[in-house]
Amino acid sequence: MSGHLGLRSAGLGCLLAVLGAFPVAALVALVFRFPIPFTGYCSGLEAVLPSFVAVLFYGCIGGFPLLAVLGGVGGLAAFLIGRPDGKKTFRLTLAFAVLVDFLATLTLA
Repeated sequence: MSGHLGLRSAGLGCLLAVLGAFPVAALVALVFRFPIPFTGYCSGLEAVLPSFVAVLFYGCIGGFPLLAVLGGVGGLAAFLIGRPDGKKTFRLTLAFAVLVDFLATLTLA
C-alpha cells in the first residue's frame, strides 16, 4: 500500500512542478527579469503575460520533461521524509516542486 502512496507523491510532484512553472516565472518576471523568446529579458508588470508564453516555449523544447523528472524525485523524497503523515507529505511535495521551479526559472533569468 505504501508503494502506491510513493508513486502518487511522485506523480503529484511531476504535475506540481510542471504547472507551478507558470506562476513562478511570472513572479520572477515581475520582481527580477525573465527571458522572453525573440524579445530578450523583460521585467515588471508588462513581462508577466509574456512570461507565460515563454514558459510554454521553453517547456516544449525540453523544460517540461526536466521539471517533471525533478518534481517526481522531489515527490518521492517528500514521501520518504513525510510518511505516514499525508498532509506533511503533500506540503513537502509542494515545497520541493516550487523549489525546482524557482531553481529552473532563476537559472534562465
